[in-house]
Amino acid sequence: MTAASSNAAPEQTYRNKKERKQLVKLRRPGYAVAKYVRISPRKVRLVVDIIRGKSVRDAEDLLRFIPRAASEPVSKALNSAKHNALHNDEMLEDRLVITAAYVDAGPTLKRLIPRARGSANILKKRTSHITIIVGEAEAGNRAPGNRAGNKGRN
Repeated sequence: MTAASSNAAPEQTYRNKKERKQLVKLRRPGYAVAKYVRISPRKVRLVVDIIRGKSVRDAEDLLRFIPRAASEPVSKALNSAKHNALHNDEMLEDRLVITAAYVDAGPTLKRLIPRARGSANILKKRTSHITIIVGEAEAGNRAPGNRAGNKGRN
């Protein structure tokens, strides 16, 4: 035995993987990913850029009325991140803010479309991975963009 192993704390045992994750906090708080969404990442980024940094309540209202197809999967990912934060990490719903939101490209489905003289063109059907991370804002302000000096300005 070495000196390092004799000073180490006794190894803790867990009943199952879920208990280990909850106690050790291996997961990220307020985190949700929607994978393999069949919309191009470029189109989804337009929606995600609008809600980044806003409070969760404001983002939900915006997503409800944005006339883009990508707003539905982004809304589902936001809802999942919000409920993960509320249920697993015991955050307060009124203080939730989108701390990070980004879109990565998933695998591209390649399909062939026949063309003249026996040739073919490739159709690229792109997929997206939408990641949303929600955290609590400070007690003084609701969202990072809201400052006390901006009251009453339109």
